[in-house]
Amino acid sequence: MSDKTISGEAQSVQTLRKDAVKFWGLVFYAVSIIFPAGAFAVTGVTAMVFGGVTAPLAFLIAGATLFLAIIAVYVFSEKVANAGGYFKFVEAATQNKYISKSVGFWHLFWVVGDIVGASIVVGWFVYVSLIALFNYTLPFYAVVLLSLIVPVLYLVIGYLGIRIATRTALFIGLMQIVFFVILGSGLLILSHNHSLAAFNIANSTNGLYGFFLAMVIGAFLAYGGYGSVVSLGEEAHLPKTSLKKAIVAALLIMVAFDTFVVYSIVASSGANFSTVVGSFAPGIYLAQQYMGIDVAFLAFLIVIFAQISSPVIFGNSGARTIFALARDGVFPKSLAKVHRKYQSPHIATIWLFIVLVVGILATLAGFVSALGVSNGLFYGFSAWFTAITVFTLLYHIITNQSLAFFLKRIKTKINVPFHIIGPAIASIIMAIAIYYSLAGLSGPLLVADFMIVVWIVLGIIIIYARRNYLKVDTVEELTK
Repeated sequence: MSDKTISGEAQSVQTLRKDAVKFWGLVFYAVSIIFPAGAFAVTGVTAMVFGGVTAPLAFLIAGATLFLAIIAVYVFSEKVANAGGYFKFVEAATQNKYISKSVGFWHLFWVVGDIVGASIVVGWFVYVSLIALFNYTLPFYAVVLLSLIVPVLYLVIGYLGIRIATRTALFIGLMQIVFFVILGSGLLILSHNHSLAAFNIANSTNGLYGFFLAMVIGAFLAYGGYGSVVSLGEEAHLPKTSLKKAIVAALLIMVAFDTFVVYSIVASSGANFSTVVGSFAPGIYLAQQYMGIDVAFLAFLIVIFAQISSPVIFGNSGARTIFALARDGVFPKSLAKVHRKYQSPHIATIWLFIVLVVGILATLAGFVSALGVSNGLFYGFSAWFTAITVFTLLYHIITNQSLAFFLKRIKTKINVPFHIIGPAIASIIMAIAIYYSLAGLSGPLLVADFMIVVWIVLGIIIIYARRNYLKVDTVEELTK
């Protein structure tokens, strides 16, 4: 295919809807993807399983680390507004098609893995919660159907455009924060258990390995959606000011919220921590113990509603990553088409839906047949979450270390403490977290190693095979 043909195809690509998302829509798009209820029911649980009572500290340190990592995203987002998000940041800095497109692949895996894992969580959480609340065991076929709710809803909302997604996110995000702050406060008041043991790393159940694993598949996973709005760069109102402010606001809200909610569960568990965590639904268990079945069931319903909506909304970021990669020649140009009425990347949306369904069914078949329903579901989404968190840490590290090169290209004065040292510290902490989390993997979680290697190799093969068709935007094109 010639460059002239590629140029002609690119000119036929439509643009996404301009000024479709305002500031608070961006903030709660990120908040809803971070999934406030997750700290109460999912990411908080995984952090407690691996890090024990130090789970709140894992959330706090991970949040502080991301405020260093946010420096690079903050600076890039005020200069580059593109649906490619992170990989376009790296492209602006390096002008290297192999590095930048690889980052795009890693971000895509993050979105796919998050949605597949989150979809399985829906079935798992209903399964374990019904046992905890009513001693009722849900049939496995019902678990499968529940897990498929997410991709189906994503397909509908993603097809209809970003405005519906952001309006949904605003309502659902606010609802979760208000409800679980009240619930967490109630647990602390009724239990009378207030201890600082949760903030002593020496109390980690499995030492540094357990603590860093709690950070990786608990806290870093929970916060992973804070930068999701960078994929909306072409659809945001005043993107070069609103994106950076929305990212900071969303992360501030969620670090405070998640640390508090996880602490409320750990502290109110008291001496019964092992029993509470062993229920696999500690928040629901404690809500029932202290507030009764009605409050516990309401919390259960809100978690399910939020757990479904979070990946449904996040799918929009994944579709835009596919759209941007296709526009640059990594995927077929048909995936870069935009719906004439809804101005959504509808072809990319449909293909992502297919990948999600295949991923969900393959995971359920493999893990459940090997480990049984409850353990199979838990380790199934834990393997996905471990793998995707490694990828999100990797592309954040590359983005961090690309910042100085970008500033040099645009001839902007470099502030060494702010632009180099801060991001470097964040990258070092992230690298340590990756090492500790992967070095100690065993049993079913070893599948995560296989997933990471396969995706990296697949990305390299596709990018190399398409090398003659790849488009690299100039710094001037990306910053105009």
